[in-house]
Amino acid sequence: MRKKIVVAITVVLAAVLLSTTPVAAEAGKLITGKQIKDNTVTGKDVKESSLGTVPSAAKLATLGSGQTQSGAFSAAAGDSAAGGWLGFAINFPRPLATAIDESNIIDTADTADPAHCPSPGQAAPGYLCLYSNARSNVGEIYGYSTGSPYADLPVSVGIGLYVPVTGNQPYVDGIWTVTAP
Repeated sequence: MRKKIVVAITVVLAAVLLSTTPVAAEAGKLITGKQIKDNTVTGKDVKESSLGTVPSAAKLATLGSGQTQSGAFSAAAGDSAAGGWLGFAINFPRPLATAIDESNIIDTADTADPAHCPSPGQAAPGYLCLYSNARSNVGEIYGYSTGSPYADLPVSVGIGLYVPVTGNQPYVDGIWTVTAP
């Protein structure tokens, strides 16, 4: 008999606690999909999320002066003849407050610059360094960072890169590193 009383009190106490906690009380107020008749809730019936809107790139926190970020790049073409070029872009995870000067975009495979581009993961402030891992039938990579579309925002969100094709089946890949001016 005593066991039955303890079990009954435990069950009643658990039920009281569950029904009076804020989480359980709030959960009891929720409406489930089973309770809503199909096609009766429209967009005007749903409140906007409390998260708000996603900020535009112009409102993202810029990479601080002297801070560095890195990523990967790659471009390739199949059966192509010499004389063309490969084009690709790098989009910065965090925008820069000012664009990298185009003369400071360094392809380390063609232009060694240990003072500004000592090794992958490193770049002097105001430089973007390209460190190729593999490349074939391509010339020196060059880039644009101050023309459209890159100049169309108040922050620098990336750069466009081009590499001349010098033979069939060209490819290039590697690591880029930029340090904010």
